[in-house]
Amino acid sequence: MSALNYFVEKIEHIVCILTFTVMLGLTFVNVVSRFVLHMSLSFSEEIVTGLFVLASLAGASIAVRDKSHLGLDYFTSGASRTVQKFLALLANVLGIAMCCIILYFGIHMVIGEYTSNQLSATMQWPEWIYGMTVPVGVGLLIYRYIHSIFLILSGRDEMFAGQGEAQ
Repeated sequence: MSALNYFVEKIEHIVCILTFTVMLGLTFVNVVSRFVLHMSLSFSEEIVTGLFVLASLAGASIAVRDKSHLGLDYFTSGASRTVQKFLALLANVLGIAMCCIILYFGIHMVIGEYTSNQLSATMQWPEWIYGMTVPVGVGLLIYRYIHSIFLILSGRDEMFAGQGEAQ
């Protein structure tokens, strides 16, 4: 495994562990606060929502890495290896295109939040801090799609390794 790939994998794992731990802790404390103190911690929803975006995108990146994202295996499993390889490449290219669109609008959103000094409703933190979860998470996804294309084209993808093209 390359050093960059190892580094990105560690980032994905740390992001998922930290975001889910903080989300779980804040939500638990908020529920206890509502039932015991009869008051809600209004800031918890704001933070959990921002972390949920980052956790979802990091989880999607892990799914692309592990090839466990949603697919239509029923239709592709009967196809030849050449067609399967083509469809896998097409899926990755379309994934990159989708992520580039999200990245484009995510960056413009963050720039708009930063230049307008927009603050979050409850904590009064700069809104761009929450907005950065989109470009960062989509950046992980784009890396994974590019890496997947590289593995397929170089013949190092386990899915196509050792398979003849004539099948």
